[in-house]
Amino acid sequence: MQDSTIFRQTVSQKRLLNVVKEVSNFHRIQASPMFREAANHVKSICDRYGLQSEILSYDADPDVWYLQSKMFKEWSVREAYLDLVNPEMRLCDYSAEPISVIQKSYPIDLRDTPVDLVLLDHGPEEENYPDLDLKGKWVFVRQHIRNFEWVYRRGALGLVTDFIMETENRKRSDLYNSLTYTSYWHTHLKDEPEGRGFVLSPKAGDILAEMCRKKWKEEGTCLQVKPYIDSSLYNGHIEVVEVTIPGKDDKSVHLCAHLCHPRSSCNDNASGVSASLEAINVIHTLVKEGKIDPPQHSIVLTLVPEYTGTFAYLSDHNDYEKMIGALNLDMVGGKQTRFYGPITLTRTPLSTPSLMSELSVYSMKQAAKEASSLTGADVALTNHCVSPYTGGSDHTVYSDPTINVPCCMLGQWPDLNYHTATDTLDVIDPAVLKFSCLTAVNFAYNLANLTQEDLPYLLEELDNSMTEAKTSLAGEYLRKEIDRDMFGSLMQKYRNYYLDCVRSANDLVGTCDISREEQHVNRLFDEWMEYYDLSDSWPVYEALKDVYVRTETGPYQTLSDYRALGYDAAIDEYEAQKTDAGHGFDGLVMNYIDGKRSVSEVIKEVSLEYRKDMKDAVLPFMKLLENLKLIRKNA
Repeated sequence: MQDSTIFRQTVSQKRLLNVVKEVSNFHRIQASPMFREAANHVKSICDRYGLQSEILSYDADPDVWYLQSKMFKEWSVREAYLDLVNPEMRLCDYSAEPISVIQKSYPIDLRDTPVDLVLLDHGPEEENYPDLDLKGKWVFVRQHIRNFEWVYRRGALGLVTDFIMETENRKRSDLYNSLTYTSYWHTHLKDEPEGRGFVLSPKAGDILAEMCRKKWKEEGTCLQVKPYIDSSLYNGHIEVVEVTIPGKDDKSVHLCAHLCHPRSSCNDNASGVSASLEAINVIHTLVKEGKIDPPQHSIVLTLVPEYTGTFAYLSDHNDYEKMIGALNLDMVGGKQTRFYGPITLTRTPLSTPSLMSELSVYSMKQAAKEASSLTGADVALTNHCVSPYTGGSDHTVYSDPTINVPCCMLGQWPDLNYHTATDTLDVIDPAVLKFSCLTAVNFAYNLANLTQEDLPYLLEELDNSMTEAKTSLAGEYLRKEIDRDMFGSLMQKYRNYYLDCVRSANDLVGTCDISREEQHVNRLFDEWMEYYDLSDSWPVYEALKDVYVRTETGPYQTLSDYRALGYDAAIDEYEAQKTDAGHGFDGLVMNYIDGKRSVSEVIKEVSLEYRKDMKDAVLPFMKLLENLKLIRKNA
């Protein structure tokens, strides 16, 4: 493995902060001229650094699919504002705050035609407003706009919202003067309403709501507003910035970060763009100066519109066997003060076993050598941790088993200003950004040059991971969060996972003798299962013996996309009966459908990850997938 000291000496906090500053000046909405401007600017940074880069263009056309992601139209906005008539007041102004317009809003011009502003303050349910006439009116809502699609069926022209997403770590009062990043995600299907609107801060919303109530109480009439949005939607393009350090062979190592999000968005995700770009720049510079060897495999960075660009890129670059691993950087530079969490390395899913998690952990540990204790031991100054797999960003596409490019994610949560107008430069800590950049440098360069001599480093990390996994499961059992059957079957699941991780060494460094490592894994799990008197005893559904295989490559992005292919009835039937299994359920089930596992085995794998029997959720979903022709019975 390469000594990381030279990387630490070369990474520049000033360059990192400058790139965040430059990128965050662009209003980087997916499929827009504004995103294109940002992509061109990043290309100019690459040129400045002497990096080999290219802007790849893909159609933004609703009739186009990239893998299982349906595209949408490009959106352009030139001017937009919302004026209150009496008292005369400008409530929202795109030129001052781009996030104050709901992104992808359709155009409207009512500068000379005031319309009523109707406050909907009895919740989002349509039945709460049985006789309310909204035709030709503007509505004011206090929850997420996805809960108010029905207002367009009643003839509303648009809406304004002061919604703030609350979590355990942040409340509306924490962001009282901020605005939420809000967007329509048009499917461009028949009868889809032309959504449009504006965003207020909670403070401005509270003031406006009180004005609405007072006007109605005293005069029995509504306030009036004059909305104006000069925008257009049309078939256009999306861009992916590809930056490459050529290797000696035809294999590649990948870094990925999403370039999109509104102007001023810094931690999300100008930070990931900056950290990954600096990582490439540092490796390129050190190779050029002869201080490190050129990489054996090419190192490729893609800066994408989140999800959309990764689907497009991987549909076009589909020689997946030559992509040996990836790291996704998404929110990696926030000051670790109030409500800003650790830099978190999210492992690959259990359904995509590999040593990529171990290399990523090793890379993070090298980055954590930030200072020395009084005894000379290495000390980390940046709060960081490792977590099990979760979805939510581009790593889910790479790691899908039909693509099988194991991809970890480097991210940060909680993030107080996530998806708000106050995710600005002042939340960025260059030292935290450097930590994330160093993790990416270590990962990319060491993976690009990995040899059999490097395997012991990864196998040591694997040993640590096994012990931590066992300890965590034992804790769940001792606290009575899982029963003995669940404990035993989870232990067997982890045994199989870690054995497959060991075997993945052959994919990384060529054929090698891993028999001792396999014996070591089996010996450890034999001892642990004997100690706790465990067996793989999770019940099997004998009748569910059918084996299914996936028919398409990649996960799907949105279930509703398949309505464009005429599957309304199948989707409606499923949504009417499905139970809410939570975030990530769809992808988890699909990851275990591999043409080898029976339906019963798929249920078992999903149930073990959820720590409860998921049969009643898995079966309807698999029926839906079969109806959508995304899976079929294996002959």
